[in-house]
Amino acid sequence: MAKTNGQPTTDEQRTTHDQPRPASDDHKAENAERAGSFPHEKLDAYRVALEMVALANKVTEQIPRGHRNIADHLLRAAQNTVLLLAEGANRRGPALKRQRFVESRGECGEVAAAADVLLTSNIGTPSDVKDLKHRASRVSAMLTRLIARHAG
Repeated sequence: MAKTNGQPTTDEQRTTHDQPRPASDDHKAENAERAGSFPHEKLDAYRVALEMVALANKVTEQIPRGHRNIADHLLRAAQNTVLLLAEGANRRGPALKRQRFVESRGECGEVAAAADVLLTSNIGTPSDVKDLKHRASRVSAMLTRLIARHAG
């Protein structure tokens, strides 16, 4: 194994990278992968908001054509909840974070209101719509705590 100027050759570099890491490093890598590299990926609120979007997609598939406006509004509000939450988590200053979290909570309220409209209009599976409203409530509560944490 030849070295050039004290540096390992490409083959030597490959063999050291191919060696298995100790178990503790594997555990750290799994946690880092699960958490993601962005600040928003570490938030439980983000995970629950994504679940809310998935459920919103399921509910909107049950909405008949004559009521597509509520379906479109529901999807936009659910997606904006996630996007604004992520934007807030990735902002630097507490005031900017707080503002995006407040906006995200507002969108979350629209998801809950859309669920109320669906329930009142007897559109969609009631259990799915109630579950959607419950998840919106959970995300809203989590956002409320994030807002309080960044209050100046």
